[in-house]
Amino acid sequence: MKTYLETLRRVGAVLVLAGLVDIAFMVYSISTGSSYSSSVNIFAVIAGVFLWRGHLGAAYQVTRFSALLLAGSVGTVLFLAPLLRPMDLWATQLRLNPTASILGFVMAVAMLVLLAWTYRELRSAPIIQALRSEGRSTAAPRSAMVIGAILPLVMAIFFHFTLGGEIGAKAIVLAKAQYGDRYKYSPTSISQGGDHVRATVAAYNDHEIKEVTVEWDR
Repeated sequence: MKTYLETLRRVGAVLVLAGLVDIAFMVYSISTGSSYSSSVNIFAVIAGVFLWRGHLGAAYQVTRFSALLLAGSVGTVLFLAPLLRPMDLWATQLRLNPTASILGFVMAVAMLVLLAWTYRELRSAPIIQALRSEGRSTAAPRSAMVIGAILPLVMAIFFHFTLGGEIGAKAIVLAKAQYGDRYKYSPTSISQGGDHVRATVAAYNDHEIKEVTVEWDR
């Protein structure tokens, strides 16, 4: 068996397993009422099957996708996550639901490790040589890395002016009108349709976290 095929089969098997684990964790999160989203699960299974079969075209695409997601994940941790939820809300979630919080953290770290490992394996010498033999590009996917890094930054700027701006402040005022000073408030999502605004606000204290939906016309 050719060395590049051994690499593709190894990466494919790991991706299929990781995708199935991610799907199982997503089902667990939904069943326990925890929030969880992933852009990997079923796509990892499909990509893994193609890699297991030795498709160099799949290797080419998965390399770029893993570079995009890896850069995007790092950018999300650095720029986006602090804006979406303040540190004391993260700490409250950890204290009130430690199992789900720790599992979520472990899954996030595992995903970063998986993406980095996949990228390294698919950029190894045997794969590069096989791609070159088929006349495919062997250049590093720098454009995918740049796009992956820029997207969270753009989203962070957007959320800074919405969640942390006038609309976010209005959402907090309306949520506070319902539940008073017993809670701290943090907007988590905002959607607009014409002049109508709908926002979700996390209301939390030392004992509970609840989601409050508020709506108004501008």
